[in-house]
This record gives sequence, structure tokens and C-alpha cells, in this order.
Amino acid sequence: MALRLPEAQAELVGALEPELRMAAEAIGLGLRDQLTRLAPGLTRPPDGQDDAAAEAVLVDLDLDHDGAPDALSLVAVVAAHRSYVTARGRPDAVSAGALALGRILVWAQRAALLGPAPRLVWVGPAARRPDDEEGRLALSARCALEIAGTTRRAEAVALIEAPSGEEGGAP
Repeated sequence: MALRLPEAQAELVGALEPELRMAAEAIGLGLRDQLTRLAPGLTRPPDGQDDAAAEAVLVDLDLDHDGAPDALSLVAVVAAHRSYVTARGRPDAVSAGALALGRILVWAQRAALLGPAPRLVWVGPAARRPDDEEGRLALSARCALEIAGTTRRAEAVALIEAPSGEEGGAP
């Protein structure tokens, strides 16, 4: 199953300078091991749909307080997803969970580039979220894919702490 970006997102990605695109892809590729440890499931097409012929269109990939990804984050998330499904031995597969988790992990990597980053205490699917502990903030990312007229969704959550020595939450 192929992952496809909507035209507007594809245009944003296409407008990136090649050097910036390569840097964003490198960030995404660097997240493969984290996604592999988290092991999100692969998204299946609707019943009766041939997996090889199906196309998954990314219709939503938002993050609390940040909204839809900018072009750099989108390239990094797609690269992280591609490296994850390839590492699983399924380079043509799609994982809504990996895209949602990738959105959080890319946010954390970009935050780290700007200075002391919030620490991810826990990250995983929303359904497995542990109880919040005092001083931790929850950050959620949601992914929606349209496959053969059916919408498949995934939500990931990260519990984060402020960098050491700082009060408050995430940027």
C-alpha cells in the first residue's frame, strides 16, 4: 500500500530547498530505532481491498498546540515512517500509528535543536497512556489516513517534563 500526500502538502514539500529537505529526511531516518522499539502496527486496508493496490492518503497529522506539520516536519515524519516500515521488512506498508508517533518524535527532535528540550518520559499509543504524574504534560498527535473511502485513525501521546532546572512545561 502506498502512502500519498494530498496535493497541498505535496506542493509544500516540493517547495523546500533540497538541502533543507535532506536535513529533514535525516532527522526522520534517525528516529527509526525509536519507532522500531515502539513497534506500532501496520494499517490494513478495508476488508476485501487488495493490500498492494490500496493507496493511503494522509488527511490529517496534527499535534496539540502546533496543528498540522510544516513542510520540514512533514518530510521528517514521512522519512521516519518510511524507515520504520522498511525496517519491518514491509517497505510498501503504511502505519497510521508510526505517523502519529513520528509527529511527536520529530517535534521533540526539533525542540532539541533549539535548546534544552523537554524530556519525553513516556511515548506510545493513547490507549496505553499511563496516569499523569504531577509536573508532566501530555502532548497528543493524531493521524488520519483515507484508504479506499474508509478513514483509519491513530493517536499517540507523550508525557513530557520540562528540561532539568526549568519550571513549567513544554514550549
